[in-house]
Parts: sequence; C-alpha cells; structure tokens
Amino acid sequence: MDVRILYLDIDDEITTAANRVREADAIRIAIVLPFGSRVATSRINFRLLSRDATLNGKRLAIVASDAATRALAASAGLPIFSTVAEYESANEAERASTGSSAERPEAAPVSTVAAAPAPPEASRSPRGSGGRRPRGDGVAVSSDTRATPVPPVEVAAAGAAAGSTAGAGLTAAAGMAALAADVPAPAIQRGPSAVPAARVVADTPPEPVFGAPGSAAGSRVRPAPVAGRIGPGLARTPLIIGLAVLALALVVGGVGAYVFMPTATAVIEPKEAVIGPIPLRIVADPAATAADPEARIVPAVTKQLPVEASQTFEVTGKRVEETAATGTVRFRNLDFTSTNTIQRGSIVSTQGGIRFRTERSVTVPRAELVGLQVFPATASVKVRAVNAGKEGNVEPNTILVVPRGEDPRTLDVTNPDETTGGKRDEFPRVVQADIDAATKAIDAQLAAAFAEQLADPNLAADGTTVFGDTAALGEATYSVDPASLLGDEVETFELGASATGTVLAVDETAVQQVAEANIGPQVQAGYSLVEGSSEVQPSPGQVEEGVIAFPVIITARQVLQIDPAAIEEEIRGKSLADARSILDRYGRTELSVWPDWVGSIPTLDARVDVRAAAMNP
Repeated sequence: MDVRILYLDIDDEITTAANRVREADAIRIAIVLPFGSRVATSRINFRLLSRDATLNGKRLAIVASDAATRALAASAGLPIFSTVAEYESANEAERASTGSSAERPEAAPVSTVAAAPAPPEASRSPRGSGGRRPRGDGVAVSSDTRATPVPPVEVAAAGAAAGSTAGAGLTAAAGMAALAADVPAPAIQRGPSAVPAARVVADTPPEPVFGAPGSAAGSRVRPAPVAGRIGPGLARTPLIIGLAVLALALVVGGVGAYVFMPTATAVIEPKEAVIGPIPLRIVADPAATAADPEARIVPAVTKQLPVEASQTFEVTGKRVEETAATGTVRFRNLDFTSTNTIQRGSIVSTQGGIRFRTERSVTVPRAELVGLQVFPATASVKVRAVNAGKEGNVEPNTILVVPRGEDPRTLDVTNPDETTGGKRDEFPRVVQADIDAATKAIDAQLAAAFAEQLADPNLAADGTTVFGDTAALGEATYSVDPASLLGDEVETFELGASATGTVLAVDETAVQQVAEANIGPQVQAGYSLVEGSSEVQPSPGQVEEGVIAFPVIITARQVLQIDPAAIEEEIRGKSLADARSILDRYGRTELSVWPDWVGSIPTLDARVDVRAAAMNP
C-alpha cells in the first residue's frame, strides 16, 4: 500500500497543494496542514482538492491539529486525522484487515465458462457457427469452454414459394425417372380418383393394345390393371398427354428453380470510428447571458458581497502652546577704572544651564574707590527665558552666570526676584498619521469581512461553483471624508466605511452541455454519432489572469450510415467474391446464399435482403 505524506507551509496556496497531489507517485496521499494554513481558509479549497484527487486517481486525507481545519475538510467529504501517527495507524489497520495489494491474488481471467444445459432449440449448432452454441447472454460456448462473443450476424432462410415451385418440378422429374428405370411411379391425381401410373418393362414383346412395335427402346408399355377393357387408341392418348405434361413440368420446374430458388442475405455491422480524444478549453464570461457552444463560452455569475466596518480611534497628535518666563537681573561692576556695557541679547544663565536673554542694552557705571575699599556700581535689565515653558520659572538669586566674554572677577549678575510666566499647554489634535492608521485599520476590517463571506458555504447554495481567485473588493466609502478630520482638536474620533466585493461563480452543468454540443461537429461526413457513446472528462476550473477556464476532453464513437436499398442494387448479379468486396467497404458483413452452391447474387430484388445489424450501445 503506497502512501505519501505531504507537508505544506502556512503560506502555500491551493494551487500548490493541488500540484503536489497530482505529482505524487502514490495512490494514498495525506496532506499535513499547519495551524493558520491558507488552504484551510475555505471549504471550497478542500472541495477542489478532493475533486482534483479523484480525477487523478488519488485517495486523499487531511491531517491537521486544528479542529476548525478538520471540520472544513470533513464538510468537503475528506477523511481527517489529528496527527500523522493516527493516519499511519489507520493505514496499518486497513492493511491488517484486508491485506496488501501485493498479497491479494489477482482476479482470474475468465478463460472458461461452465456449460449449462442448452435449451432444445440451441442443441444444434447453426451452420457456419464453428461448433459454438448460442447462449441466452449473447456468448457462444465452444467445445473448449472458452467464452467467445457471438457475431451479430443473421442468416435468412429460403422462401416458401420457391420451395413449393421446386417441389412441383421435382415431382415431374421423378415420374420420368420411374419410367426409365422400370420402377413404380407416383400416382397422378386426377380429380377425386387416381389413375395408376404406367411402368416400362424392358425386352418384352409389345402388347397389341398398348404396345408400339418396333419402338426405339425395344420395350412395351403395360398399363396397370384397371377395371374394364381399354382399346389401343384410347390407351395411346393418355400416354402422349402424360409425356407432354411431364416435359412441361420439367421446363417449368427448371425455370422456377433457377429464378425462385436462389436467395441471398447480407447483414452488415456498419464500420465505426473513434472521435477524439479532443481537448477543449471552455471559458466562463461574466458578460455572457447564455451558453455559446460554438464560441465555447458559458456564463459566469457575478456575486456581490456588501461589507461594512467602523471603529473609534485615539488621537496621537498634539498642539502645544508655550510661554517664556520673564524677570529682571542685576549686573554689578567691580571695576573702578571703567564702565561696562552689556549688549542687548546677551545670555545669562543659571548654573543648571537655564538661559535667559537680555531684552535691551545696559551700561553698568564704574565702581567707586574710597580709600582702599571698592564700592561696586549696579544696573538692572529685563530678561526672557530662551526656551519657553515652565522650566524658565527659576528661584531668586539663581541666575549667576555672566554673559560669555565678560570677566567674572569684575562683573557679576543675579536675579533679585524669581522669574515667572513660563508655561507649556498641550491640546490633542488629529494629524495625518492618525488618519492613515485609521483608514488602514478600516480597510483591513472590510477585507476580513469579505473573506468571511467568501468562506460561507451558503454562497454556493444555488449549485454554482465559486472561484475565490476571482474575488475583488471594491473601493471603500467612508462615513466622513478622512481628510476633513485633519486638525480637529479632539481626543478620539470615529470612522466607518462600507464596500462591495465581487466573486465569480459558474454553473458547471453548462460546461458539460457545451462540451457535449462540441462532439457533433466532430462527426465525419457520412457518419452518425453512436447514441450514448459521448464522454466528457472535465477538469476543475482554473483562473488564468482573471479568466475562468475549464479544460475538458471529449471522446465518442461514430458509425457509418448505410443505405440497404442502394447496397442491394450495387451487389445484385455480382459474384460472391465481388459482392463481399463491395460489402466489406461498409463494415463487417455476414453474407449467406441458399442453396450454398450458388456462385452469384440473385438479380431479382425480392430474392436479395440487405439489412444493418443492431448496434451495441
């Protein structure tokens, strides 16, 4: 028992699975499907696999750990198993119960047939049967008990009229033979009474009454005893009449035997020829409204599947409002030799790095030197934080770093008061990234809903075959224009959409009808299609660049049309050899003539019978 186990990947399509089943060199095949396999998304896939395996002579089973996958396979009529070990155990159990194919004896060829008692009519072998006896089942059984099909030949018997005419001629001839051989002749019937026939007695003297002295035969005619006495003249007259009647009977009998006795019967089994195998490609067209056998097109039904989806989405975008902190700093000049000017925009900062920019220029006077003591001069100026936000709100006396380029030994800075007013406000706002993510999610929901409808078994409840490879989902129509949501300052927004999907389905009975209609044009001139001989071998439909095509192969038998009347006209008067040569052009023929010594076909139409044998289905 040859077994093959095929393992599929999760992304393998139905076409890959079907091709591997076809190419497998085993009868029993098991397909192992992983969880989430694409093949297991639809029962239609399992139906296609089952049909394809059957057409290729395979016995297919499905092995899947997923219960949903096994349920789909079982609904398509396939055997299912949870594990490979379970499948192999089932095969071993079957092998143990039935035995392997190699151990089972082959079916013995029917070489002999037990001879049952034949009916009385069948006890004699018909002429030309070669010792075979016909059986009721159309099989001739010979002496070696081997079964041989009885040829469909019929042999006609001679006509009754010819026999009766020939009988009359033979009766007259028998009378003449009796006269010549001196044996009693049959009595000649005349009315209700019979007159005994005369007989000839060799080498005897002639009787004066009946005899004819000096006759060539040297014999005399002696009548049979009759009542009374008959004179010589009266006795001679019946003899002459009898001889004339006898001669006329011989002539008439000979002509009748020549004209009416011969018969010929020919039973013709017209010759046949095979049509095909012829490959055809039948296409399903959604635009067609009816099957077109000449163009080899069948209608394809477009099924529309409406789907909807909606979802609420959170906003990730933000609008930020920031305000820079402000305050006042005081510069102190310790240089008693000169003033110090701080330019507008000079940067002072805290030791933590929070920077502030002066809003105007300020000149700090020079310090006063009184004795040996220096009294610094001061000047104040407003500052604004370089970076907006709350971080610019600093405590008093924290801005201590003088602008770059200043000498911290002669100039210092501080903020007597805290800086205030720095803040940062955030507002949720719909951005383009939010819209793109929302439309993508909605499209995915529509596609999932469409796939779910395609997998619904009720989709093929009308008897059509749905071809999932032709499925297409139309453009989504959104509840609101996604672009109009851009910039909305909301925390969440809702988006919905609807779409219509389409898929093509085909009534495969129309494919069968178109294929059968294409057999007729293949019949040759002078032939006719043998009824019941048409065969269509369809293959599953294949989607080729969006077109559904059905490869089929058609075969049939055609038989030669014969005209028995024309054939009779053709063979009348021909020799048997020429007649057989003519008849052989029309098929297998059984020609019989009666009597069997006749060497040609009779010329009279009534004596020739040509007919066609009954055709086997």
